[in-house]
Amino acid sequence: MGVSSQEPLTFDLKSLPPVFVLQSHLQSDDLHKWEDLIFKLGGSLTYNATEARVFIGKVSQKKRAAFDLRAKEVWTEESDLPEVKSPEESEGGEPPRKKARLEGSEHDVKPEQRRESSSSSTTLSEATVSDTQQPHLSWPDLTNHVLVLKLAWLESCIKQDHLVPYKPFVVYTAKIIAAPQDEKPPKALADTASYVKTSPSAVPTSSSRVSNVTSCTSILERAKAEAATLPSTPTSYPTRRRYGDHGQTSPQSTKHPPKLHRTTTSEFEDLAANPLPPLPDWATGPNAAYSCCRSTPMHSPNAAFIEQLSKIKEARLLTLDDIGVRAYSSSIASLSAYPHKIRHPEEITRLPACESKIATLWSEWFASAEDDTDRHIQNVIDLDNDADLQHLKLFWNIWGVGPETARKFYFERGWKDLDDVVEFGWASLTRVQQIGVKYYDEFIEKIPRAEVEVISDVITRHARLVLDIKPEQEGTNEDVDCVIVGGYRRGKDLCGDVDVVLSHRDENKTANLVVDIVRSLEGEGWITHTLTLNTTSTDRGQATLPYHGSHRGHGFDSLDKALCVWQDPNFEATEEGAKNPNIHRRVDIIISSWRTVGCAVLGWSGGTTFQRDIRQFVAKTRGLKFDSSGVRDRGNGLVLDLEAARPKRKDAINEIYKGKIPEGKDGDEWDDGDTWQDRERRLMDGLGFGYRDPRERCTG
Repeated sequence: MGVSSQEPLTFDLKSLPPVFVLQSHLQSDDLHKWEDLIFKLGGSLTYNATEARVFIGKVSQKKRAAFDLRAKEVWTEESDLPEVKSPEESEGGEPPRKKARLEGSEHDVKPEQRRESSSSSTTLSEATVSDTQQPHLSWPDLTNHVLVLKLAWLESCIKQDHLVPYKPFVVYTAKIIAAPQDEKPPKALADTASYVKTSPSAVPTSSSRVSNVTSCTSILERAKAEAATLPSTPTSYPTRRRYGDHGQTSPQSTKHPPKLHRTTTSEFEDLAANPLPPLPDWATGPNAAYSCCRSTPMHSPNAAFIEQLSKIKEARLLTLDDIGVRAYSSSIASLSAYPHKIRHPEEITRLPACESKIATLWSEWFASAEDDTDRHIQNVIDLDNDADLQHLKLFWNIWGVGPETARKFYFERGWKDLDDVVEFGWASLTRVQQIGVKYYDEFIEKIPRAEVEVISDVITRHARLVLDIKPEQEGTNEDVDCVIVGGYRRGKDLCGDVDVVLSHRDENKTANLVVDIVRSLEGEGWITHTLTLNTTSTDRGQATLPYHGSHRGHGFDSLDKALCVWQDPNFEATEEGAKNPNIHRRVDIIISSWRTVGCAVLGWSGGTTFQRDIRQFVAKTRGLKFDSSGVRDRGNGLVLDLEAARPKRKDAINEIYKGKIPEGKDGDEWDDGDTWQDRERRLMDGLGFGYRDPRERCTG
């Protein structure tokens, strides 16, 4: 946060409307420093977000800004701000004085605000500055609007030592609205910050314009400075406070503070006697952040702790905190790959994507009991007991319902269970959602591996029927290949659904194959409902998805596929017209051309974080775009064939890799096999992160 200038700050923030500093992406110490800086520069700082009209923070996306405001019970809808009146339009033609107050009358100021000392008051009526004192900066009328600015605006003001235009730093502008009926704000899952107020002082003159503005650098010094301003006997109001600090207990103040790990002498002695295990090779170097560059087994020695973090991640998902979901996903992936049983928080902080917050949670979890089965995190217990999250999770588990729709069911429509959905909203559901409700209990049931294999065999049999594969062709290059992917391939004992990739070496036979297979399976009674049937790949000639063009929006997967409801039609009827008692399952059938079968298999085999990191890794380190339909060069948009059997000539390999042959490879080492396994292996080598068994891609 430091700024190198040696000169004191000469501007102030008295013209700033009531301001609230958003905590997202800020450590507690940094949050305190920015708040203290705003206060000491005369800004109308408030801890009550509903009073604020300007929000400053490390946010850059409208969606995140709106979420942070909702979490503080500030409900908004995006809107342009009112136009700022020019001096000529002001009353009497006089240059307007910048006022940070929201109302025009002194009577609008709260009584406790009027009791403030005139020398230190930060009420809005006194927060004015004339044009002769500092550069002109007009704020719009924010009576019914809010403005979210990047923290970079304040940094720029400090760097230039005057107020700079705020418009280039605007993240979100919105109109304040009433909270939707029965809606509750999303729960802020971030650790609560404990605030220590500081007394106002003169504008700083130190060498660092930010860090030295907050001269009390330690907790004890800050506490002493605050204590010096407090009266020796209780009074009806505090002697000093910031705007909006009315002596009321904030909702967060009743929460339990996070338990911090306290290092003891015995722990130091233990570390001396039993030093931490060496870091795995994958945890260091430029690729440490990418889970696709390391092996992650299905079963981790730290599975009990990871399960607790997974519950927090799920809660973040249901509260639409996309950034939190990504952060916890990365931490979980890193911990899952760690080969040692964690016994000290320092083991966590040295891992990629695992900072002090994760170490603090581990310390609390580890200290809560003697055995992993009994250990817990209080926040997770609170989440498990949260009635709102329980209802949201119920609706989220309906097939075809995402987190946003689940929130609408619960908060907007007031539904509490599946009976409410059926009774009050059945006609408003999509067909897919209706099927998801109808088979809710059955879809929740996991599928054993043996049953997955039976379903795959049935699909393979029907694919051979459709393609007219003769018995003597089975197992040869004339046969269809059926690969079970998803959780089954990663080694799960129980799967949520069945995912299979079908391919054939003759590209003419994979065009529209999904339609024929589904029709055949329906005819024999295996598929009871077809939820989705896409011929996306066939429609574009089974070519790799264009880097730019009209095919945007298909996401990571753009292959022909059918998402189906499956039921074994074979059962022993005890009476005429008996209903089939066999359970319904979810089955996905994906079709890939042989040319890119390795991409399809890779794209459907890894955990969610593993797949995300593949795309990021190849984009940032190789300039490539990867999806399940193929690989393209981001520079020129050309398709790269990394799956084909490699040529023996080294110069040809150089041509493929633009002169950068993967380490340990030369023209004599390439395998020229043509199975789907060979193609997937060559693809992973060619993408630069190397092959690893599917059972080592279990990032979650």
